[in-house]
Amino acid sequence: MKAADYTLYLVTDSTMLPEGKTLISQLAEGLKNGVTIVQLREKDTDAKTFVALALEAKKLCDHYNVPLIINDRVDIALAIDASGIHVGQDDIPIPMVRKLVGPEKIVGWSVGKVEEVDQLAEWGPGMINYIGVGTVFDTQTKKDSKKIPMGPEGVSRILTRLQEKKCDWIKTVAIGGLHPDNISRVVYQSQSLDGKRSIDGISLVSDIMASDDAGQSTRILREILAEKSHHFFEGGAADKNTANIKENVQKLSPLIHHITNRVHQNFGANVALAIGCSPIMSEVAAEFEDLCKIPHSVLLLNTGTVADVGILIHAVKTYNSQKRPIVLDPVGFSASSARLILNKKVLSAGQFACIKGNTGEIMGVSGLGGAMKGVDSSGDDSLETRIEATQLVAFKYRTVAVCTGEIDIVVDGTASLKRPLQSGVGVSSADLSYELIKSENVPLFGRITASGCSLGTVIAGFVCAANDESIFTAVVQAVTLYKLAGTRANATCKGSGSFLVDLIDNLYLAAE
Repeated sequence: MKAADYTLYLVTDSTMLPEGKTLISQLAEGLKNGVTIVQLREKDTDAKTFVALALEAKKLCDHYNVPLIINDRVDIALAIDASGIHVGQDDIPIPMVRKLVGPEKIVGWSVGKVEEVDQLAEWGPGMINYIGVGTVFDTQTKKDSKKIPMGPEGVSRILTRLQEKKCDWIKTVAIGGLHPDNISRVVYQSQSLDGKRSIDGISLVSDIMASDDAGQSTRILREILAEKSHHFFEGGAADKNTANIKENVQKLSPLIHHITNRVHQNFGANVALAIGCSPIMSEVAAEFEDLCKIPHSVLLLNTGTVADVGILIHAVKTYNSQKRPIVLDPVGFSASSARLILNKKVLSAGQFACIKGNTGEIMGVSGLGGAMKGVDSSGDDSLETRIEATQLVAFKYRTVAVCTGEIDIVVDGTASLKRPLQSGVGVSSADLSYELIKSENVPLFGRITASGCSLGTVIAGFVCAANDESIFTAVVQAVTLYKLAGTRANATCKGSGSFLVDLIDNLYLAAE
């Protein structure tokens, strides 16, 4: 048999078959249309029935020259001469499995922690062929799972440790809650920090096993996995010339849907109007689908007021489904355990055009730390550390990242939207290009409420007026314009009260 191809790994489950379908008929349609490896996983089936199913499945898999992996049951894998065995952390120990099946069989292992990578590295080559990395998202196929969903960031941690441990013999498949609406971004975001390793495939159950047309469902999945590049946002630009993004804002008058903190709402609405955009504030889930379908709409998601996480995730998924851009401001990222949990769940929920925050927030999102005093940054980190943290955020979430401060840092993590399945993106986080935006010190930014939040409003307007390949340029222009307006307002105001008014005026004048 040819070397295993892990691109589209189907795990069976006969409990979710549509009426009139059988496990074998669904498997046949999957194999005919592009499934590259199969795991027979029938937890509640008696041994006699399992053997009968396994023999039928093996006959089909052999016909398509596709490996058949048996879940847990080493005895059945050996009895039918399957291609291999997959076991979990609580099953037969891997060294014993390898001893039982011999050196030629494929052995797979479920991995969810970096410590488990350390273990397989200690075993060395010849013990495990591939790992199932997850659970990525919540899934209904393992109702007894004790694993907390790790998101693409968690998959990346596993890939990074594989690289650090030089485990180049291990193949990887992401598993858990993967569907056509999130596979592209999982492939896009899941990669080692050195940029040299991505997942080798995705593993799923329901989109084929529960499908009324398993063949068509498989073809859709293969098309997604074959994409050469990923485009998550519909271009809204009236003029594709990146020098004209400011003019595009005026022409298109983007609708900025704010889900933001209460302090920011009025000021943010005035900022949006000043730069030529139309603001709306809504946390009504029933409105989200209508709002995201409005031409040139953008979501600004600000977690300053801790809203219901279900509402926030619904907003992210709805805007992603229509390929509308989202700007995320993870306010007070780790200021409390509640904020930390909420922000991590939101970050895992979708693809963002831009993530912006102050030093403490960006340091927290990056994983380098980050001291918070309430929602304000209290860290005293060097420019070099801030750049590193911003690069990490941009890389991990394949986004444009902004770290605000006396010197603002904007990093492009989109890597030209390259398709990294089985190859990596080719650049490390430290390789990402960035812009430093300097200006005169504007101390009054720190003496008013919602100044950072309102930068998010300006960024959202500019991002919506760009296309997905010029978002970095749009963000740089937005931050530059906001800094210019602040510098001018600082020179004319009499204090923090008049600074607010002068900032709005100067945003209006600078945007014209």
